[in-house]
Amino acid sequence: MDDSLALLADQITIHKRYSQHPYDLDTDVADALTLTGVEQILDVGCGTGEFLRHVLHSGHRGQLVGIDIRPEAVEATKRTRGLHAYRASAHELPFDAAAFDRTTAKHVLYYLPDPGHTLRELRRVTRPGGRVCVSINHTQTAPRIHALVAAHAAPLGFTPRPASAVWAARPAQPDSVTAASVAPLMRAAFGNVTVRRRDNALLFPSVESLMRYAQVILRFSCEVPSQDPRHDVILARVEDEVRSWFTANNGGPWRDAKGYTVFTSTR
Repeated sequence: MDDSLALLADQITIHKRYSQHPYDLDTDVADALTLTGVEQILDVGCGTGEFLRHVLHSGHRGQLVGIDIRPEAVEATKRTRGLHAYRASAHELPFDAAAFDRTTAKHVLYYLPDPGHTLRELRRVTRPGGRVCVSINHTQTAPRIHALVAAHAAPLGFTPRPASAVWAARPAQPDSVTAASVAPLMRAAFGNVTVRRRDNALLFPSVESLMRYAQVILRFSCEVPSQDPRHDVILARVEDEVRSWFTANNGGPWRDAKGYTVFTSTR
């Protein structure tokens, strides 16, 4: 697994372990798709294949297909028997019209110079009567720890990417991809949209748990390589402030807001 996929896996693990509420994006998306177990599903930007694996392990019998621009992601997904994956761009899906019963694009719109175009591509490859589901993170995802890491990274020459794009590798336009902007795009592409918002938070019970996330942010959001000598300097400065905060606040926990929104349309 390449470094970006390993960091993505770390983020997923951290978010699952330390979320205040047990909301699960994969479950929410699967529910929104109203699966019966036989649909052909396409997951655009499949990453490590986590969503497709979730559906497969629920007993789904229909074909499960993922695409991603990263060859490492394709290989990671294909390693699970029963999953199919291809290297392709969300801008031009390599499938015939009406090829799938259900299509998804989770935390993908941040990447795209023209999200509306990709939504129209999802419409094209989804059969009439099928369902399309996309999701985005809230604009502010763990803003407190992102701001703290950024405050120590910036003086040493690193410009952090926005917290809204924590799960997006090199996003094209994170600030314009919001719940307020995506809903009209879905409505324009499909004529209808249902919106489900999930408000949540990360609760870190200890210095060590929060510093694990700080390290992911430093490498993924600030793009500071672990071998760069400034990496450890930044982390040490962040840890000093984190320890002081936990001491002043009777051991925590440290709370940082997060959440996501799921948009579902019928073709």
